[in-house]
Amino acid sequence: MRRNLSHIIAAAFNEPLLLEPAYARVFFCALGREMGAASLSVPQQQVQLDAPGMLAETDEYMAGGKRPARVYRVVNGIAVLPVTGTLVHRLGGMRPFSGMTGYDGIVACLQQAMADTQVRGVLLDIDSPGGQATGAFDCADMIYRLRQLKPVWALCNDTACSAAMLLASACSRRLVTQTSRIGSIGVMMGHVSYAGHLAQAGVDITLIYAGSHKVDGNQFESLPAKVRQDMQQRIDAARRMFAEKVAMYTGLSVDAVMGTEAAVFEGQSGIEAGLADELINASDAISVMAATLNTHDTGGTMPQLTATEAVAQENQRVMGILTCQEAKGREQLAMMLAGQGTRQKAAFIRQLKEQATRQNLSSLSCFAPGRLSWG
Repeated sequence: MRRNLSHIIAAAFNEPLLLEPAYARVFFCALGREMGAASLSVPQQQVQLDAPGMLAETDEYMAGGKRPARVYRVVNGIAVLPVTGTLVHRLGGMRPFSGMTGYDGIVACLQQAMADTQVRGVLLDIDSPGGQATGAFDCADMIYRLRQLKPVWALCNDTACSAAMLLASACSRRLVTQTSRIGSIGVMMGHVSYAGHLAQAGVDITLIYAGSHKVDGNQFESLPAKVRQDMQQRIDAARRMFAEKVAMYTGLSVDAVMGTEAAVFEGQSGIEAGLADELINASDAISVMAATLNTHDTGGTMPQLTATEAVAQENQRVMGILTCQEAKGREQLAMMLAGQGTRQKAAFIRQLKEQATRQNLSSLSCFAPGRLSWG
């Protein structure tokens, strides 16, 4: 028995979608099978799949071993937000679920992180081919707005295409891995027609309507040329809006963004295209971001550290706190201070009782190496 997919079908057809092309084939193959579609056609890519081909396309993707979505966590003062799978307008949850992440959940998590005094910055850990255009632009605007309160970085780990690229572009800084895939700054739309199937089944459906555009794009007839032209104008306008947003967020020109022609860039080529800032190993992302925030936190100028230098600096800072003599017996305190910046540690020390002795304060000085002076 087929599931009731009317809500998904309504959102998937005749509406702009920001999807990476290869994943779009998988998405429509999977949805088409549930709908009983006999074939999938992508004329621009010269792709024509019958029912067995659609099944093979879906099975091949599912066999790829997509990793389960990670839960929200805070590491070294950085909130790590997973953004995985298909991006949808209203998922109704703050975490990725069933291969989807909701724009509403992303915004809710960001707002929570901004209000959390233990969070110094946010890292969007992105592995998504994109999704719905509906809700994407508002979500990106919120990321751009909230990054003024605390740094919001994006880690393309390993896919940030189309709608996911839009969200990444709104971040303060974009990190990519050597195998990452970013870009696909374009728009697509799908249309399904049951006309041939209904004719073979001897079913005749009559639509009675008022308003010349009321049934444009309906699934009971082949797509008329005029309706197709109108749809093309809609996605052309959406693509222009997409490019203008990316240009505003990143500082690129609109022409430069449009000039990518929705291409997907891998690793270093994404940096050369201006869509990313730094190539790193994904496991180093938190250390790289933490090292940068620590430099800002001291009030000094921020050097352009390489990923290796940033990781080494952050590891040295954390280990210096956790292994110093005064941390023995105070492991929980040391762990807390290791995840905070200098200003937060200073605020903690100011809250100590006024009658604390010089010796007691000296024993805490190891938790902020080089930051306390006793004249």
